[in-house]
Amino acid sequence: MTYNAVVIGGGPGGYVAAIRIAQLGGRVAVVEKDKLGGTCLNRGCIPTKALIAAVEKLKSVQEAADFGIEVVAPKINFSKVQARKSEVVEKLVGGINFLLNKNKVDLFAGAARIKLPGIVEVENNGETQELQCDNIIIATGSRPALIESLGYNGTTIISSEEALQLSEVPKSMLIIGAGVIGCEFAIFMVVWERK
Repeated sequence: MTYNAVVIGGGPGGYVAAIRIAQLGGRVAVVEKDKLGGTCLNRGCIPTKALIAAVEKLKSVQEAADFGIEVVAPKINFSKVQARKSEVVEKLVGGINFLLNKNKVDLFAGAARIKLPGIVEVENNGETQELQCDNIIIATGSRPALIESLGYNGTTIISSEEALQLSEVPKSMLIIGAGVIGCEFAIFMVVWERK
């Protein structure tokens, strides 16, 4: 298959570029080895915002009495909060898939490798196919930096990916890193503690 462009990575940089190329009349493909939406949508900003929204709703209910609205002791069901977060993410991933289809962008699941100039190799489940193209956009995004000296073990010392899958909120947490995801986890923890 020959394309005007092959975009490696289906996150916010990749899928937006692919859609715009298609809108301008180009034939384009996106190669994604994980889920559309990248870190931001699946393991970052969107899930943390969903958690923050939940604790902010609780805070509003708790402060309702200040406005003359009496509410009997609200409580939070964290497993339902996590389920809602997952629903939000799935809906948005579906929206990206819809936009790619609507704009006739071909989507290839698998790991991409630039084999030669103008040739991207896609490997998925032991099968390989080659995509020929005039241009290649590398939009592979980010992942948490796992600093070995900190003793990352995925249970007591975790990345944001594990933090988003917790079944209960820890009593305390030290957050290393003040990027968007780190700051949003901090906001969630502070608001949660004040519930």
